[in-house]
Amino acid sequence: MKLFDSHCHLTWADDQYPVEEWLQQAHANQVEQFICVAVDEKNALECKALADIFPQVHPTFGIHPNDLGDGSELAARLQTLNSLAKETSWVAVGETGMDFFREHTTREVQEEGFTFQLELAKEWDLSTVIHCRDAADATLAILKNHGNPERCIMHCWSGSPDELKPFLDLGVWVSFAGNLTYPKSDAIRQSAQLVPEHRLLLETDAPFLAPQPKRGKRNEPAFLPHTLQALAEIRKMSPIDLAEITYQNTCEAFEISFHSGIEVDTDT
Repeated sequence: MKLFDSHCHLTWADDQYPVEEWLQQAHANQVEQFICVAVDEKNALECKALADIFPQVHPTFGIHPNDLGDGSELAARLQTLNSLAKETSWVAVGETGMDFFREHTTREVQEEGFTFQLELAKEWDLSTVIHCRDAADATLAILKNHGNPERCIMHCWSGSPDELKPFLDLGVWVSFAGNLTYPKSDAIRQSAQLVPEHRLLLETDAPFLAPQPKRGKRNEPAFLPHTLQALAEIRKMSPIDLAEITYQNTCEAFEISFHSGIEVDTDT
């Protein structure tokens, strides 16, 4: 069995627990590949630097809705993304999207940043990692009005089944994280039953949202099997079968060729 963490923030490892140890522990728990997701321009370069060292790490570039700022420098920052797009190593734009839970940034700035990144993904034929928190209606409207890229991933789905259904109609992939395992997450578990098998993904969103057996700890990719087990129980599937399906789905969603037997190089 091998697993693919479709969304994690490996650059947020630290000196006490460096990324090499994250990857070693993940490998010991059959987590073999990783989408390293950026939240801003600087972080994108950090993700790329990791990918240059570790072939099992695949980087994205983009600006998280909560990191867009007050809009005063938005045009220049978006043009920086436009320049970054010319690099050949990216597997996706993101994470981008809409967030009305924190609203560190106005909704107008969020929409401008989101639509620009959607167009960037279409222009460069890249997947799009979408963050959507308490903003399902707005996110859906933007996707419908601007035309969603061919490959969209709704990361860490945390909404209701009714909110999810129109996104499924758009043909998105849907990724589930450790919050699927929380006692009060009935709506997320109900949503997980709706997603077509060929559109299911797994993620950790490390270092956030550690699954229930590890709750209170800093999350890491090695904890992904707990979410796999929970999703397998919800879907009444074999964890081994689900691991294979979600691995293949992630490769398809991000257009990544895959092979088995990847080893973590800790001597680099």
